[in-house]
Amino acid sequence: MALEPAMTTVQQSFERLVSLAIERETETYEFYMQAAKRAELSSSAKLLKELSEQEVGHRKKLEAAFKQGVCGTFVCKSVAEFKKMDLDRYLAEVPLTPSSSPQDVLIFAIKKEEAAHDFYKTLSELTADPSNKVVFETLAGEELKHKQRLQDLYDEKIQQWM
Repeated sequence: MALEPAMTTVQQSFERLVSLAIERETETYEFYMQAAKRAELSSSAKLLKELSEQEVGHRKKLEAAFKQGVCGTFVCKSVAEFKKMDLDRYLAEVPLTPSSSPQDVLIFAIKKEEAAHDFYKTLSELTADPSNKVVFETLAGEELKHKQRLQDLYDEKIQQWM
């Protein structure tokens, strides 16, 4: 008698996705802390440290939502529909190396924040629970603010030399 392959449910798919988002928030925290250590300007280091601290807050919000069952509140009817949404694209890893320039680091960070914003905005639209919707909308708004702060830093420090 052959065993049936385990079926992945929509909730399990969202659980893996939210777990990956938690992982990415931790990685982003570490990325900003490393970038702050390498920053040549104290103002850049300060901004990167502030952003890293906020990433810890994002991780905690996601962990709390996860523990409260957020993954059971998403309105998605099937695993096929979930896969079609291609939500993991927002969480793709983009490699940087120790030799990456400050410009590369800022561009990477801007893109990472934009992707995080889009990801949380999409999750806010997919949850049927009002309190979880607020969590994801808040995270999306914070990621957008991060992106803007990084964009301002880029414009101030990098763009002027181009």
